[in-house]
Amino acid sequence: MYIYYPSCNFQKLFPEAAGRIRGWMKTRRDVVVAGCCHSAYTLPEEGDTILTVCMSCGHILAELRPEIPRKNLLEYLLDQPDFAWPDLGGEAVTLQDCFRARGSHALHKAARECLRRMNAEVVEMPRNRDEEEFDGSFRLHEPYPQNMKEAPRYFAAYLPQYVTPVPEAQWPALFREHAASYATRRVACYCSTCTTAAREGGAVAVHMAELAFSAG
Repeated sequence: MYIYYPSCNFQKLFPEAAGRIRGWMKTRRDVVVAGCCHSAYTLPEEGDTILTVCMSCGHILAELRPEIPRKNLLEYLLDQPDFAWPDLGGEAVTLQDCFRARGSHALHKAARECLRRMNAEVVEMPRNRDEEEFDGSFRLHEPYPQNMKEAPRYFAAYLPQYVTPVPEAQWPALFREHAASYATRRVACYCSTCTTAAREGGAVAVHMAELAFSAG
């Protein structure tokens, strides 16, 4: 079975898309919709595959359940022959990779293929994939204590060296500076924090899960 973790943050930020995804997932015979990714709610057993829509959920579950294989939602959608992809009519869309997706080459590939399935022209950022530094506000403050507790190898040992705390009042200017580098009207992200920061910077940004389920 696939165990889908819908992400507390994603559901809060994108409630309509989260509802459509949960409804669609409940029609899949091979999917169980779980709750929070933290330890008290982990359901996977041997033979299952974890599905996530959130960068942090992926890292947390990788440490809580290292024996269970994992996929991002976008990877799963590509394997569903009956999924109804929306048609973007050949629109040029900038793809915003995420710092926390460094090393996640299957996700990098899936994000680009999903946009192609939606009949979009993928426009790359100058720094992308494993060179991407953008992560919205995530690298502008210290890691969350709960994340450090649940996934210490990533959030307590690895991530702090890449964090430069910046007062929250200065974040909007940084987001505007980054958004100014986009070459197209619309920007597609696969990270909630990247999406909200890009929007705050003035970009027409959409989470790819929102985009994929926009056809209904």
